Amino acid sequence: MISRTGNHSLNIDEKCCLACGACVPVCAFDAIFLRGWGIEILDDECTLCGLCVQVCPTGALNTNED
Repeated sequence: MISRTGNHSLNIDEKCCLACGACVPVCAFDAIFLRGWGIEILDDECTLCGLCVQVCPTGALNTNED
């Protein structure tokens, strides 16, 4: 799953994501939710602040600037 805003994106490596939920409470914009086995990011709410990337214990989240 990828969240995109302009030329920037938040990438989720679904093979690494444990769905632990560590990213959910750090999102000040309520853009991340646990859904089934994984996370969902609301594109319109995500500001790509990077806090979720910093707390992810497996490195499953990363930002990409094209």
